[in-house]
Amino acid sequence: MGKVPVRLREVVYTLSPFQQTVMGGLFKDIPGRVSRKVSENWVDVSLFCVLPTWAIMAYAADYKEKEKQAHRF
Repeated sequence: MGKVPVRLREVVYTLSPFQQTVMGGLFKDIPGRVSRKVSENWVDVSLFCVLPTWAIMAYAADYKEKEKQAHRF
């Protein structure tokens, strides 16, 4: 005996381009979320954001000062 063909159904979920409320919750209260994350993880933020930024600025200032001193003579 042969197999009986099974009918497959396809379900397609689509969003209307005019329906903007679906993504609204994603962008709601972004400053509050960022400040909460920073206050919870201030050690990580300072080590990986503030410290490298300060180090790059200090290096650039030192390099510029050394270059000015080298052109004095």
